[in-house]
This record gives sequence, C-alpha cells and structure tokens, in this order.
Amino acid sequence: MEWHKPYHSESGSTSNHGKSFASEVTGSLEKKAEPEQSFIDRFKKPFTPSTWKWMRTSGDAKVFTYRPRAGETATLELDIPLQFRKYIVSSTGETFNGKIEMDDDSYLSMGERITVPMKDSETDQTVMTTFPSLDFRTADGNEWKLDWQKFSQERKVAVGAWDEDWGYSKAGQPTLGKASMYDKTLKLSWNSKLSWWWILLAVVGLFGLVKLMRR
Repeated sequence: MEWHKPYHSESGSTSNHGKSFASEVTGSLEKKAEPEQSFIDRFKKPFTPSTWKWMRTSGDAKVFTYRPRAGETATLELDIPLQFRKYIVSSTGETFNGKIEMDDDSYLSMGERITVPMKDSETDQTVMTTFPSLDFRTADGNEWKLDWQKFSQERKVAVGAWDEDWGYSKAGQPTLGKASMYDKTLKLSWNSKLSWWWILLAVVGLFGLVKLMRR
C-alpha cells in the first residue's frame, strides 16, 4: 500500500485552488523577508539549536531564524518527514535533498503558521488546515520554500488518517483548529566553517588590541 492511499489521498483536480509556488518557479519569486541583523550581529556566532519545535498546536508560534555570520559557510541537515519533502521547491524548480548549503548571504526561517484550504476526502467540504513554514536561501542564491498551497491542492484530509503527522485531531494528537500538522520537533545537524581570512583578520585584530593595551 502506498503511503498516500487510502487516506490523505491525492486530489484528482488542482485547477480550483489558485496558483501554487511550484507553478510559478519560472516566473518572478517573491522573496522572504530576511532576518534583521545589526552590524555587530553579523560577526557573532549565530544560535544553532540541535532541535526545534517546528509545529506547535498550542500557544504562540515559535519562529526560528538563522543567518551565517560574515565569512561563514554552513551545511544544515533537516529531518523533514518524507511526505513533505517533495513540496520543498526552489525558484529554479529543484527539489529538496535534505541538506541546506549556506554562505553569509543565506538565511533560514521556519515555524510561522500557514493556513490553507483543503478538501475532506469523504464530504469534499473545505477544511482550513494549518502547517508550519519553511523558507531559506542557499549559497547559490536560490530561494526555497515548503509550498503548502501545492500540498493542499494534491492532498485531502481524512477522518481516521493519523499516520503522516497531520490531519484531524485524535486522543494524544491535538490540532490547531479543526485540522493541522500535529506537534512536530525537527532535528538540526550543523556543520559550520569560518573562512581562513576571517580567522586571520581576527588574530591580527586581537594582536593589535593587545599591543594597544600594553602601551
């Protein structure tokens, strides 16, 4: 049995749901607002948690933003569930392979709440369903996002389907509103490197400061 059948089945029609991100990858892409940083913050080591509660069904959404410091490159591995990965698409139409390669012009933002209309598989009624955002820019300049609009066009929500981390609520699996992704924590694996010339600049700066203080 395929993972998307018989519940959370794919919709046979997508024409009535408006434009999706993926349908416009060849056109202009609206850029996500980058995390704001002061000049000093560009040189500070950014917060790199090993886990993040991506979806919260209670309380306020917790949005995680990240940008490598000046002169830094980073590789981030996210354990996004497989059923969602094919909906992470870039401005050039590429699909996500699980790793995010970043430089100091890249950014990542995730955890905002996005609500999209979905069809119930039995009644065909519209059910507003909430998911967490994921947006980032890679070192090659490509903009990426998890396209929940496309997901909502191709999938349907179903009573009794709880195996994919989203849907209607059940005992022990609360939702935000009538339907949503369930509480979900992601694992984040980081590998960051600071360019040698930034390290050299820091050493020279420190040496100069020590000489100045000894005068």
